[in-house]
Amino acid sequence: MRRISVLNALAAALLTLVACAPPAPAPATDPSVPPAADSPATSTSVAGLAAAKRAWEANGPASYAYTLTVTCFCVHRGSYAVEVRNGTIASVRDAASGQPSPESRVEWIVTVDRLFEVIHMASQAGTPVRAVFDPRLGYPTEAEIGLLANDSGTLYRIENLRPL
Repeated sequence: MRRISVLNALAAALLTLVACAPPAPAPATDPSVPPAADSPATSTSVAGLAAAKRAWEANGPASYAYTLTVTCFCVHRGSYAVEVRNGTIASVRDAASGQPSPESRVEWIVTVDRLFEVIHMASQAGTPVRAVFDPRLGYPTEAEIGLLANDSGTLYRIENLRPL
């Protein structure tokens, strides 16, 4: 009986090691094949991020509202109705109930400009980043910083952005 317990403990330890192992490196690319260009809507490159930010700066409203959904293995996950006035967060409410969000969660809410900064800083630090941008206004409609699959990432989704 004790032998089975030891085997179960070893199996559990092995499964934990395998589940928590870093992802395998990406396969090497063929240097004779040129990389595909980023589409205007999806980018992980510095140039794609810069182009989207320029579009937002040229076309985005100074005051706007949107629904922000934060997905992560963290306390600030949820959906929020956010109002930004002249670049500053003016209101954050729970998207489902309409109730004001607690200050402990509000501090994690990002404006579009702040989300651009977070994407840029993560990219510069070598953190995996995947972003999808609105093709007209350029704001990130979705940004995954880190890897959700490893419980070490955050997914930001901006929906229903409209000027105020």
